[in-house]
Amino acid sequence: MTRVLVIDDETIVRQLMAEILEVAGYEVATADTAERGLELLDSWDPGIVVSDILMPGLSGLELLALVRNRRASLPVVLVTGAGTYDILTEALAQGAAGLVTKPFSHEQLVAAVGDALDRAQRSANELRERLLAPTLASALANAIEARNFELHGHCERLAAFAVRLAQRLGLSSGEIEAIRLGAILHDIGKIGIPDRVLLKAGPLDPEERTVIRTHTLIGDHLLAPLELLESARPIVRHHHERWDGGGYPDGLAGEEIPLGARIVAVADAVEAMAAERVYSRPFTPAEIEAELRAGRATQWDPRIVDLALESFARGELLV
Repeated sequence: MTRVLVIDDETIVRQLMAEILEVAGYEVATADTAERGLELLDSWDPGIVVSDILMPGLSGLELLALVRNRRASLPVVLVTGAGTYDILTEALAQGAAGLVTKPFSHEQLVAAVGDALDRAQRSANELRERLLAPTLASALANAIEARNFELHGHCERLAAFAVRLAQRLGLSSGEIEAIRLGAILHDIGKIGIPDRVLLKAGPLDPEERTVIRTHTLIGDHLLAPLELLESARPIVRHHHERWDGGGYPDGLAGEEIPLGARIVAVADAVEAMAAERVYSRPFTPAEIEAELRAGRATQWDPRIVDLALESFARGELLV
């Protein structure tokens, strides 16, 4: 049951708000001053504060500032009988989660509290996703890199390349973040590939190539239950598709391939060519450029290749 702290210097109004909110299913504590309310804030730990604005001693706006300093995520709904434009504007500017003007109905008070709690929960969920998704992605990618020391740092370097290309395309911050997560996780399906195939030093035979190709499907299935990483799935599944339709797992061609997967495919190729491997030396800049041009409009999206070549020419791609 969510706890609501109600603060109002008028006894009748304070008791009325407490009664309305208790009937609505909340656990309520009350205080007749902001100072006493702050004491309860520490000892009672409410999930939301409903406070009058005009009170003796600290005002509701002053209380709001103090609450935000102590618990920035705690929503505060302000109640006022003097709903001037200046007061309402200041309340919103200081971060009030809702405003209720006296006289108010039962429905208005309950709706204001419910809406403020809903917004606070959504904000908390969004913050958790922003913090947890990259951490979870990195942890999963590290599980793959731990099996093959040559891949150490590969996903992070690839992600940096992919993000630069996405920025050059003018994509939104949300799209760029999805591409970054997809780049970090692009090979997560290799966790299901046997060591005899994944760690083989020499060329793979046809049967082994068939096995290694399943990593795109394995990765997609691994991420399916993880809502936090849903945006990465198209990249994980389709980063080995080809512009000419000759890739895997679904044989998509051209713009049928998700844009994020097309970007990661180019970034993956560049990082792989530039990296130090036991079985091959790093490509020279001229060799990387030649490979990109050779695969333009056949293996890779020509627009992405052109952006990569431009960035590469300026020394932005491999730093």
